Amino acid sequence: MSSVSSDTDAEYQTYSERTLAIIKPEAYENAEDIENQICDNGFMILARREVRLTPEQAAELYKGHYGRHHFPHLVAHISSGPIIALVLAAKNCIQKWRTLMGPARVVEAQAYWPDSLRACYGRRTKYGDYFNALHGSENHAEALLIVGPILRRWQISDYIQKNLSPTLTPALTALAQERPAEPLLWLADYLNHHNPNQPEWTPQPREQRDEEKCHTPLNSQDLDQLVK
Repeated sequence: MSSVSSDTDAEYQTYSERTLAIIKPEAYENAEDIENQICDNGFMILARREVRLTPEQAAELYKGHYGRHHFPHLVAHISSGPIIALVLAAKNCIQKWRTLMGPARVVEAQAYWPDSLRACYGRRTKYGDYFNALHGSENHAEALLIVGPILRRWQISDYIQKNLSPTLTPALTALAQERPAEPLLWLADYLNHHNPNQPEWTPQPREQRDEEKCHTPLNSQDLDQLVK
């Protein structure tokens, strides 16, 4: 399955158009087959996230349908179970993804575009065509809403160099020198004891005794009695 592979100008020029694709709850179990068909049809999957939308996120996703009678059904359905959100890239990506999905109505997709994804994985029910398996977006903002920003290779490399290498490099070097019988357990123990993010505990002040906490100062007469 394809994914982000390069930051070259040529590649970003080739895959300049992007869209958000969502595999809905009714097609969740078919996600692997759908993703394979997406890649076989010339798309790059730049990002993938499995998530369950809140009703608020679902309402934002379908805000273009707000005010229509089917809006509550769309929101309730797509937030009813887990989904797979994909950021796709290809030449003419938005139109190409619409063609691969097929018509929004499952009955129409099965009648006129039988090879489309909605025809294959959508379900016709008495409640309408909300179970059409897939969603496609016209803008990248929806992708950022659900998947989040896409990191480029140099950003990932920079993060590894700054945050992982200083800890992993000495750990792996020590592992190679030690050659323990259980290398994974040894490495886990080493990292646990050399965790740079381990919180530091400050010494706690000595607890005062109860009588010290409740001490009542003596007056001059009491002091005289004690001296005698």
